Amino acid sequence: MRERICLQPCLGIESVESTIGRQACYLAHEQLLGPGRSDLGCAPALYADVQEDIDFIRNDYVVAVESCGKRCAKVLVEEKAGEVHATVMVEEVLAKAGIDAKTLPREHLPLDHPAVKAVAEEVARVSEELLGKGRAG
Repeated sequence: MRERICLQPCLGIESVESTIGRQACYLAHEQLLGPGRSDLGCAPALYADVQEDIDFIRNDYVVAVESCGKRCAKVLVEEKAGEVHATVMVEEVLAKAGIDAKTLPREHLPLDHPAVKAVAEEVARVSEELLGKGRAG
């Protein structure tokens, strides 16, 4: 039974959605879920076969946080013999929250920005569902 969540963000660097996704994963990991129940996945570490990150995707529930339809986080996790258990699409969360990503800076957003908070809250919600399912099953 899995007892932790690995938050695996997309590594895209050319869109505000990928910046928001990475910031949201950090916020969810540090403040909403807590480091005692979650791990923050790192695409460069997975590409380099860093054992800790390989263990995260093979032993934790994995939530892919994707910023476009290419679903690069999912592709990478599966390439390294992991499984994605849930996906959060940044664009969809922002649309539901009424936030236009085109109006936001690509480089950085603070953790308390409404876009980051909206995505982090969805990441935490999906993660809690997975953790609850694991306890029930």
